[in-house]
Amino acid sequence: MTPLQIAHAHCANWRKDNDRCLDAIIDDDLQIRRCLPKPKCVLGTPGQRCAYFEECLLPMGRSIHDPAYRQQFEEAIRQYRLAVNLPSPEKRPCPTCNRGMEPRRRFCPVCAAVKRRASTRAAFRKHWLASKQLTQNAPLAGKGLRGHFEGVGMETADTPETAVNCPH
Repeated sequence: MTPLQIAHAHCANWRKDNDRCLDAIIDDDLQIRRCLPKPKCVLGTPGQRCAYFEECLLPMGRSIHDPAYRQQFEEAIRQYRLAVNLPSPEKRPCPTCNRGMEPRRRFCPVCAAVKRRASTRAAFRKHWLASKQLTQNAPLAGKGLRGHFEGVGMETADTPETAVNCPH
């Protein structure tokens, strides 16, 4: 099936008696906006766009119940989109997992969340390594073991000299 065959079967602008196109555009309030009859349908020439075809017939594919006819219809729509360089409404595949993606996104929602968590982990890791306490050349600053054991036994002893130090 071709876009011209779709127009012959479903287009309201197609004149069956003399194979002409009315080229009528109907507004949202069902009034005819313009009507400039053409000697032949523009879908017969490759690369020509038809506003009525794009507005009324392209969305019609979703409502076709016969699977074989629907597949032929969608293939004709793909041919039309390629011929006139229209972007495809089909979702692009994700570069990492090949799931469908939303327009203007780099990754699918699942892969985007995974990459965001990995990026956050990397940023925290970089921050930790850049901090003064965790540099490779300097020891950890803090009380250390000596500071921990200084207070052992202090609460019972009167002076620090009489405090019992832990042998460990």
